[in-house]
Amino acid sequence: YFMKHSYITCILLLLLTLYSCKPGDFGDINTNPNMPKKPYTGYLITNIIRDMAATIGGSSGTPIREAPLYAQHLSEMTYQREGVYVKGNWDFGYYQGALNDLQVVITTNSDPAKKLEASSFGSNANQLAVARIIRAYFFLHLTDRWGDVPYKDALKGNDNLIPAYDKQSDIYNDLFKELKEAAAQFDGGVNVKGDILFGGDPAKWKKFANTLRLVMALRLSKIDAVKGKTEFNAALADGVILDNKDNVVYNYLQGDQNNENYWSFSWRVDNNPYALSATLVNNLQANNDPRLPKFADKAGDGLYHGQTYGVINTNFSSMSLLGAGMRKPESPVYFYTAAEVQFALAEAVKLTWITGTDADAEAYYLAGIKASMQQFGVYTDAAYAACIASPGVVYSPAKALELIGTQKWVALFLNGWEAWHEWRRTGFPKLLPPTNAQTRDGQIPRRHGYPSREALLNKQHYDEAVQRIGGPDDLASRVWWDSY
Repeated sequence: YFMKHSYITCILLLLLTLYSCKPGDFGDINTNPNMPKKPYTGYLITNIIRDMAATIGGSSGTPIREAPLYAQHLSEMTYQREGVYVKGNWDFGYYQGALNDLQVVITTNSDPAKKLEASSFGSNANQLAVARIIRAYFFLHLTDRWGDVPYKDALKGNDNLIPAYDKQSDIYNDLFKELKEAAAQFDGGVNVKGDILFGGDPAKWKKFANTLRLVMALRLSKIDAVKGKTEFNAALADGVILDNKDNVVYNYLQGDQNNENYWSFSWRVDNNPYALSATLVNNLQANNDPRLPKFADKAGDGLYHGQTYGVINTNFSSMSLLGAGMRKPESPVYFYTAAEVQFALAEAVKLTWITGTDADAEAYYLAGIKASMQQFGVYTDAAYAACIASPGVVYSPAKALELIGTQKWVALFLNGWEAWHEWRRTGFPKLLPPTNAQTRDGQIPRRHGYPSREALLNKQHYDEAVQRIGGPDDLASRVWWDSY
């Protein structure tokens, strides 16, 4: 009895001691030595730029395979999943990742109590400009994949856990404004440190922002041509990418598996290689295109064979797999290029958005083909001449939009999102869905479904967004600019 009560007394004394302590009495016991005491915005920007590259090329942890499959640049071999559209809903991971980090950069450089400390990574204005441009890039990626998404109410943490979904048209309008303001915000001060995309060069960031505006404007060609024309010309006047030296390109590192091209990682650890689609191989072969040996390896018989899209094939040697030159650890990822801009200019002439004749449209079209061959390192005068003389490439005013769209599709190889977006907008090239397509209508996807949990955790706003797209929330419904 005595021992029992003594034990209880000791416990009560211990609890009394603990609860009577002041917060400071614990010293550093609640301090995480691995957490920085201040936000290192330059390091955040470095990591965010890596996340940008992952939106296109994926990473070892987050493969992005569906985009080049939707665009039919590639075909699955052993397993048929993304290529036949089995998955319908995707997570909004960017809000918790890159967009949240960007908000930290923006808040820190705007806070009077923190901005001086943050300026060690470049002038506050320059950091804000870079962060706003990248934020616009991510929101454009989100809205082009899903349609209406949380925008103005997003990134407020516990202050708003059920954000409203903004209309895609409103998001586009605000992104045009954001990109213009961000490009004008560079102040001539210390360049941004941690910028592994442009080395802090404001001129390149401005061209990136303006090119984003140009691409966005062309997206409106069928849903709001008046707005599209106005924004296209404004972006062009402010200066866009016209030369390969200004391409927005992320360079991975050789010998660093923490920063290698996703396709290199895939070939090392994945037992499901990807072949070039028959659609692409047939196009390249028919047109004497020198990009074929760069894009694809020869099959076991020494020839090039494209894999029929949506068909299982376990005989890897029978098909042309993704080219060794495209899956090196250091193989770059291209965001926006001179080739894409030249094709945009060619289309703008045909749309009468910019002044020009068919001769001008042809000149832009041929410049796009040339720039693409140079970008992929396969250009020679003879190879270029043979390709543009091929019947499937020779410019024709009557077929101009199809020719421009098809050659843009080739030039966007492995930039699957951009190729898919442009196919949805133009219908070129004329892609056919696999016979076993799992979409509601049996066709190629037109958007991504919202995260499944949104219907539970943010039901009112989710339901409103689904109603605006005409429902249901699946791959067959269409985003705003694709609903003409």
